[in-house]
Amino acid sequence: MTDVFGLISLCFIPGMITIIIGHGMWKRVAVYDSFIEGAKTGIETAITILPFIIAIFIGIEAMVSSGAMEYLENFLGPVLEKLGIPKELTSLILLRPVSGSGSLALVERIVTAYGADSFLGNAASVMVGSCETVFYVIAVYFGATAVKKIRHSLLAGLIGYGAGVMASVWILKVSMKG
Repeated sequence: MTDVFGLISLCFIPGMITIIIGHGMWKRVAVYDSFIEGAKTGIETAITILPFIIAIFIGIEAMVSSGAMEYLENFLGPVLEKLGIPKELTSLILLRPVSGSGSLALVERIVTAYGADSFLGNAASVMVGSCETVFYVIAVYFGATAVKKIRHSLLAGLIGYGAGVMASVWILKVSMKG
């Protein structure tokens, strides 16, 4: 059975490319020209959103370097513990809405320190897998579409993020008891 999955895995991407090219030829589409046009559009989009991404990374570095992140961790840690969230997850909770790659680095640190099968390792993993990078998404998507008024998007994103954090910890507590 493993050999079948290995063969599927090996053939999947070349197969998809063949299907796409074949479908394009069947529909009489200039496949290569369409690909080049899409690549140009992709590069233009990347250049458009680059300033927003740079601003996010500069903001993260400023918070960490200034000590503001440590201050927030010390302030919010006890509050989160009263809500049943371990204080060791505070840094992750603060960083995840801003940076996906930064939060993955924190998960690696948590898993290394506490173990992959520990409650903290599991909670960090579930949190990263189920909670969105709210500020990053808003900056990139609204920046790429040139939307200036985010209206209720930020509030809705943060409420959803908070619910995701609480649900990930609560569900793990319930499931790890059994």
